Amino acid sequence: MLFLVRSGFSRWNSVFFLLFVALNTAAQQGPTQPAPTAFVFFQKTTNSAKLNSPKAFQEVIDEVQADLKRSGIGAVIRTDELSSGAELPMYAVQDLARASKAAFLLYVVVDRPLTRWIKVTVQCFDVSGQQIWAEESSAGHEWTAGKGERNALKKLHDELTHRFEDPSTFRASVQPQESTAPPVPEVAAVSNTQPTDATPAAAVHAEGHDPSQGMILLASGTPVHLILAETLSSKTATAGAPVKLQVMGDVKVGERVVIANKAMATGTIKSAEAAGRAWHAGHLLLNLQTVTLLDQRQQRLQAWNAVKGAPTGADVEWASAITQSYGFALLALPFAPLQHGNQAFLYKGTLIEAVTDGDVLLAREVVEKSQPKPAEPRTGPASVTIYYPDVGGGSSRVPIYCGALKLGHLRRGGKLTLTLPQATYWFRFWPGKRALLTELDADNGAEQYVAVVASRYVSASPPRSGWTVQMVVVPHDVGEMQSADTTAAKSDHVLTADKLDLARLQADPRAKKQK
Repeated sequence: MLFLVRSGFSRWNSVFFLLFVALNTAAQQGPTQPAPTAFVFFQKTTNSAKLNSPKAFQEVIDEVQADLKRSGIGAVIRTDELSSGAELPMYAVQDLARASKAAFLLYVVVDRPLTRWIKVTVQCFDVSGQQIWAEESSAGHEWTAGKGERNALKKLHDELTHRFEDPSTFRASVQPQESTAPPVPEVAAVSNTQPTDATPAAAVHAEGHDPSQGMILLASGTPVHLILAETLSSKTATAGAPVKLQVMGDVKVGERVVIANKAMATGTIKSAEAAGRAWHAGHLLLNLQTVTLLDQRQQRLQAWNAVKGAPTGADVEWASAITQSYGFALLALPFAPLQHGNQAFLYKGTLIEAVTDGDVLLAREVVEKSQPKPAEPRTGPASVTIYYPDVGGGSSRVPIYCGALKLGHLRRGGKLTLTLPQATYWFRFWPGKRALLTELDADNGAEQYVAVVASRYVSASPPRSGWTVQMVVVPHDVGEMQSADTTAAKSDHVLTADKLDLARLQADPRAKKQK
């Protein structure tokens, strides 16, 4: 019996000793540092935007995201799709990275060089903007673009896997934190007194509010869709000038609106460069700043938007002129650099995407009292406005067909309105079978808009350039804003269903004719 007691005592001593050693070792090592978060920005060059498919760009995004996930690295993803087709300058990308509170910036550029199907460059920067490492992957000897892109992605995967699995890749430059407590979100004043018991973001319930505090959390990174409320040109814009915008669509937390539709937002022209000689295109760069919350306070936004002038097509036009003149146009070639590039424009009604910068708490009582009243349901036929903004170029007027009927001609800067019963309608510019169709589902009582959009094209083979037009169904607020600057057609062009052959108006151009 004495032996059993001593044996049990010895065994428990060993267990306590091992536990003490393990705890002491853990205390000496300190808390485990979580892997840092990387802000990843994907940008395609002008050549890539023109020559690579959108699918190729998306495959690069998917590959980098997958490699980060496999390596356990958190990431905040942004792409230049939020811009207006121009490359954001590096300082704007670094500003976005700093605002995201990420420890590192991964700057991914997708290019299309002359001798490569695709080229992907990945650069890693720390919070101070210092480059830590860079990798490059490309493929150009394959016969097809698809194979070249796949090979480039395979090389990119191998290079990033090597980088991401190296513990020093991201952790070497991470500065030790003085405190491991979760950050406290910004608490906005909702009355004459400032709340003193701010709720940390980590403690807020998943549905977006903390019933014990009576607060609603608008989380950082919440998307906000904006509409430009004025037209901007690189010729007349000045750096530092304010920009007017408005919100498109309510922003909600759960079922509660926290940013109302058509709320005002602000921005600033960060830089503006007019077009110049030698086909130098104009540039505009916008920095979006604040949006008005439901309680009338201003919330910071995180967004940049860049645009440059459309290509002139001068190189193609000169090549065509030289060919057609049997070389005599070469005599005028020295004067070519005197030609100007195109100005950069951001037209009224342009959609711009942004996200909120920083968490903010709103008093639930104030939010509930300020909820917008639901719109009164409308009855009767739909109102459909077709408009042709007087911007850019394109034909001075275009024919408009609906179903099997020609509605008339629409001049640039004009609009016509149809009153239509609920049904599906197909609009086009000509009656041929190959005409591009724009489908619209007209809803009872709705105000709907179809825009005629002109865009410039440049073709190298055969060498030519010009303008194309298409009809696009646009959101209500965009159409309402843009069509306000157009002139209504004559009264005999304001069409109602009782003036038209409804069967022909609703005819599906895709249907085969009955014998």
